[in-house]
Amino acid sequence: MNRFPVVWLCGLIFLMAGCGPKETAPVVPAVDEAALRHEKLFGAEANTPGIAWRSSGLGVLILAPGEGTSPKMNDTVRVNYVGKLKDGQVFADSHTTGRPADFVVNQLITGWAAAMTSLKPGSHAKLFIPPALGYGGVNSTKIPANSGLIFAVELLAVNPEPVPKS
Repeated sequence: MNRFPVVWLCGLIFLMAGCGPKETAPVVPAVDEAALRHEKLFGAEANTPGIAWRSSGLGVLILAPGEGTSPKMNDTVRVNYVGKLKDGQVFADSHTTGRPADFVVNQLITGWAAAMTSLKPGSHAKLFIPPALGYGGVNSTKIPANSGLIFAVELLAVNPEPVPKS
């Protein structure tokens, strides 16, 4: 049996398969799912360039780096801060007391504690804390359940001398 015509026919079919009009799929822009989640939780501010997003969903934007040693989990920090929701509603502000606040790092909400260990005294930062690292499903008068929290934080000191109570 002569195999030449069969081989020749297969080759011809193979060559013709590449002929004819080419159909190309329309170009669809890639959707950044993480960016969409961030914007849903934190509003347009989540699109600010320079935010370091961690796999936990925590975002840290260093506005001024500070100097010195970063706090550890058992350290006390002295901070000024303003906490707000994505719509700009302020729910916490240390400035209203007339003095900074002192906190033990490991007693803060998880997102704050995680971010504090990457700051240095004198630093200014914005923290973008997802619900799982904040107050989760807890509903309060000022913070709706499952809200993303945005904090402007200034780390003034690590293990400062206690302020005498007046």
